[in-house]
Amino acid sequence: MAQQRKGLASDSILRQITDAVLGFLGLLREKETYQAIARWGLWRVIPKRRRILKLMRELNPLVENAPPEMHSLRDEVFSKICLELKPQDQQILLDILNHVEHPLGYEQIFFISLYPILVKRDLEAIPIHTEEHHQLHVEIGYLGHNEDYFFFVFEIDSERRMSLKTPLTVRDDQRDDKRFVIYTLGCTGLVETDFAAYAEQWLLNAPRLSLALPLLATAYAEQWILNTRIYFSHILNDLKKRNYKVTAEAIPEFERGRLSILRRLSLIQLERRQFQSSRRNR
Repeated sequence: MAQQRKGLASDSILRQITDAVLGFLGLLREKETYQAIARWGLWRVIPKRRRILKLMRELNPLVENAPPEMHSLRDEVFSKICLELKPQDQQILLDILNHVEHPLGYEQIFFISLYPILVKRDLEAIPIHTEEHHQLHVEIGYLGHNEDYFFFVFEIDSERRMSLKTPLTVRDDQRDDKRFVIYTLGCTGLVETDFAAYAEQWLLNAPRLSLALPLLATAYAEQWILNTRIYFSHILNDLKKRNYKVTAEAIPEFERGRLSILRRLSLIQLERRQFQSSRRNR
């Protein structure tokens, strides 16, 4: 009986190993796997890496009970997006993200994924202070053709569940003589990042999983960026119905300079705050 049990246990382990190897070979046949590995390797050698790592260390730490995979995922999305941005835009993004009180990570990942689109469309992002934990409130504004300022607001809640099929939650508000809309957005569930299931599938114990996290985060980061931008396209369609003029694919050069005034002013204000902060720390 004992020998039979040992034989069954050996067969079970061998079957699991065989399934894992076959699954891994199946992944290697997929184009996305090679892309993830290539991006992970490229990140280790690019010259911009040192500056981006420095910015990454300046991000406010996640809550104490945040799992290590969330740290890896946020860092991966942040580093990938920073590669699309100029240094001054990287600094502005960092300043916005650090307005979150006790971040869980999801709210930051959501906005990080959107930020390059806002920059390309010459939209100004201004953080709004809130005492709510795990939330990022941002005002998105632009100069209209009549030199008037138009804006809408994102309230990104890390504890609110949302999928690509979740209807938009919108409410109207007014500030002085300006009417604007507020989008209440969730982010948990936008991508199902089940690291535990992956670990079980590939027979990874805790030490091995920690070694695999960077590569896993690379794969999940792509899906987060994609799904976030897909959902943002729904918001753009809604804004178009409300007569916001932010859906143009291309902006003429003579208008681009005028519409980017707010972003320049924001950069000047950011540099001024940094200078004042450095003087206080001396």
